[in-house]
Amino acid sequence: MEETDVSVNKNSQQVINIIKSILDKGANYVIKSMPVNKHIKDILINVKEVINEKDFANILDVAIRSSIKDGMQMVGLNKSDIEEIDRFVDTAFKGGLANCVNIGIDIISAGKECGNIFYTYIEDFFDKLKSFVKSPDFKAKIYSNIEKCLDKVDTFKELCNDWYDAYDKFNMSDIKEIAGKLNKLKNKVDFNNDCINENAMIQNVTEFVGKRNRKLSKVQFDIYTGLNQI
Repeated sequence: MEETDVSVNKNSQQVINIIKSILDKGANYVIKSMPVNKHIKDILINVKEVINEKDFANILDVAIRSSIKDGMQMVGLNKSDIEEIDRFVDTAFKGGLANCVNIGIDIISAGKECGNIFYTYIEDFFDKLKSFVKSPDFKAKIYSNIEKCLDKVDTFKELCNDWYDAYDKFNMSDIKEIAGKLNKLKNKVDFNNDCINENAMIQNVTEFVGKRNRKLSKVQFDIYTGLNQI
């Protein structure tokens, strides 16, 4: 698998998680605002759990990849142009991401509405959820979440710089402490290949110099750096 394909897969998974979270919160707001009794609200709360099921995640994956493909064709981009998650989302919206998400909602709602005596309420709930997806608020919330992801990348890279400073001074205590913090943060930036590769290198070097209690030679350090970029 090419590195760009890996980036698309990681970005897609990250966007799926963001969309599911936003839809879940949006669904809660829709249910709360509907003028129905508690019994109906409880039924709708149960219905909206379909958003968190694996089938819907698979549908979202197809929706995102379809919108990415259309967006790339519209703007004339290659996969290498959408490795950064913000460019990825820009391209997806240009390719009709909101419409694709709503098609996915239509698919999951069909199974919940068919033969259900509360069909009218369920249909109204999903219609309101689809209206939210078409609203500027849905897009704004996605970009807000993407901004948080990018902030985590910035925090991660700042920690990497701190590790390099500690390594230059060969402060073993700080080297190990910062490497530990990076390892805890890695899952929050796993959509960014640069962060993952750099963390792998830092963990390897930290373990190696910890055993030897001395710095690597420049050649050794360059080899470690190069191995984690292959």
